[in-house]
Amino acid sequence: MHEKELKIGDIAHLTGLSEQDVRALIQTYDNLFAYRTIGRVRLFPQKAVKIVQELAELSGRGLSPDEIAEEVKSGRKSAAPEEPAEEFDLAAVPLPPEVVIELGVMRDTLARQERRIVRMAEELERERELRVEEAARLQRTVDDLQERLSAQQEQLALVAEWVDYFDRRMDEVTRPVLERFRRTVVKKSSSGQ
Repeated sequence: MHEKELKIGDIAHLTGLSEQDVRALIQTYDNLFAYRTIGRVRLFPQKAVKIVQELAELSGRGLSPDEIAEEVKSGRKSAAPEEPAEEFDLAAVPLPPEVVIELGVMRDTLARQERRIVRMAEELERERELRVEEAARLQRTVDDLQERLSAQQEQLALVAEWVDYFDRRMDEVTRPVLERFRRTVVKKSSSGQ
């Protein structure tokens, strides 16, 4: 029986990754994939799904591209051991091979999506903590600016009091001079008549 060939979009759908991520993995690890080309379309065998899944898993562990390629080529599985599958009644009707493959792919996809959700939740929590720290930092800055403003307002009030005091003193000093000047002017104008 001839196995169905897959396009990049099919692989993306089966693995739960975006087409862009699948293309990047295939481009980075081109020597790990067998494919044939029809025009501009690449057709991959079914095993490409498993390779892409392994690459995605290993990429999330911080390994270098060379280490990842070596892991996939050697077939070593450094992943955590999988839980044993449930036992089925031997009298059950066997499923067609394509359904079994699909169930396995679906199980792997679900596990990968769950890990992705956990990673995203952790990232969201880290982001929330950063925002809380940033808000606290901004609040400290606002408090500092308010203290500075209060200090400057107190200084301005003190300066205003001094200005008022000196204005009153100047009025007191200049008033007698004006009165003397007026008297002198009044005397001269009286004697001149």
